[in-house]
Amino acid sequence: MQFLIIYLACFAFICSSNGSVVKKGYFWQVTDFHYDANYSTNGNPNTMCHSDGGKSHSNSIYGNYLCDSPMKLIISAIDAMQSIHPNPDFIFWTGDSVPHVNNSDLDQTKIYYNIGNVTEQLMKVFPNTSIYPVLGNHDEYPKDAFPPGATSYYSDILTVSQWSKLLGENEATVFKTGGYYSSLLNPNLLVLGLNTNLYYGFNPLTQNSTDPSGQLKWLEKQFKQAQISQKKVIIISHIPPGLFELFSGLMWFSNNFNEKYVHLVSQYSGIIAAQIYGHEHTDSFRILKDRSGTPSGMLFLSPAVTPWKSTLPGVGSNNPSIRLYEYNRDTGEILDYHQYFLNLATVITTNKDIWQKEYDAKSDYGLTSLNPVDFMQAAQSFRNSPKLFKKYLQYNSVSQNLNPVCNDTCKRVHVCSITELRMSDFNDCLNKPNPTLNPEPHSHPHTTPRPKAHVPRYMVIVICTLAGTVFVLAVIVAIICIKKHTVFIPHQYSRFSSPVGKGPIN
Repeated sequence: MQFLIIYLACFAFICSSNGSVVKKGYFWQVTDFHYDANYSTNGNPNTMCHSDGGKSHSNSIYGNYLCDSPMKLIISAIDAMQSIHPNPDFIFWTGDSVPHVNNSDLDQTKIYYNIGNVTEQLMKVFPNTSIYPVLGNHDEYPKDAFPPGATSYYSDILTVSQWSKLLGENEATVFKTGGYYSSLLNPNLLVLGLNTNLYYGFNPLTQNSTDPSGQLKWLEKQFKQAQISQKKVIIISHIPPGLFELFSGLMWFSNNFNEKYVHLVSQYSGIIAAQIYGHEHTDSFRILKDRSGTPSGMLFLSPAVTPWKSTLPGVGSNNPSIRLYEYNRDTGEILDYHQYFLNLATVITTNKDIWQKEYDAKSDYGLTSLNPVDFMQAAQSFRNSPKLFKKYLQYNSVSQNLNPVCNDTCKRVHVCSITELRMSDFNDCLNKPNPTLNPEPHSHPHTTPRPKAHVPRYMVIVICTLAGTVFVLAVIVAIICIKKHTVFIPHQYSRFSSPVGKGPIN
């Protein structure tokens, strides 16, 4: 009986919330295509690989580090997604399909058709997969100038750019009010597709607004409803809150919007399973904290498909990338993600588009899980672990820069950008003697909680299997003893022991 109880207890642990067989699913994130219809293999790389007055240049059919994506690269990326994992639960497409060209080279109609061309490619390769899109800051004309309120722009994205084929009727109705929506991924999980371009510091149309398009009020309502109905939420958007890790002091949102947004997502971090963004073109992550400074949420920042070299000093280019996530279908928890890339340097010489895995987040960062406490410990270890930090820097450029150089100031900016989402906290972090040891905001001293002791799942299974085997053997021995008319006497410290010679108690 004792062994039976142990066996059942182990089995119950495996089937409990902490040790259950997770309902694992997969989804893709693809971002920042920046499709340039004017890309030419004979174009001048110094002018976005466009024509050069009859002069001939030699560019790969799949792109150039100084230029945006040709259609060949976009098709290659989407085909690679289909080849690597053809049946994802869904796809998150996190914005920016329009190239980095002057406004004078574009107009509103070109914007719509540019986005529509990418929409068609995704639907063609994944005809039976739900695709959830959000707008990027370049997906408007002029760029960055996203209007607050219901305008024809949002309606035309649905019709001309064909997003009405991706979003349901209810989602499309909400989208018309400001470019955002909510949709059920499954009965337990809600996706909130946001238009954070409304909060962009370079958006001239919303700087005097308190809540452009009413999105913050709507967002809080969605959080409250999810809380009541016991649903988890995944946020997807283009521009993330916080600061850019490669350019000290550059915060994407206007400060007032950043404060409001970070406060809101921190307040409801208990129901937010993950936040997923694009925009930066680099590979990084951010850690959300609650009011006490405890890590409470993760922001995953995926790198771009376009290899385009940023105009910001020191930022550089990246290799084209796509990202596959593993997640818990019940809770939305991100279990792991797998980064894939196209080594453009090799492609330029061979013209062969061979996509390969760059890394697995969990194993390559040495994490037991992808929760914010584990990621905080990883970020804190960057200062004292040059090898791990160098690995992060390499991944930051999608392995375009294999020998990154980063001095102590550079390292501080990286770590403080990862661990602090508010400008004041970021500045405090930079000025601390060792920002990796005390990255918490404000002046409330505390220590980052250690993660709970974690027993590997395979050990649980081994222990339970052994317990079950012992139980079976005990039953066999008991049967043999009974057949031989021998009294079975349990161990003297057994909870179920009985007086010698009186037999077991039933």
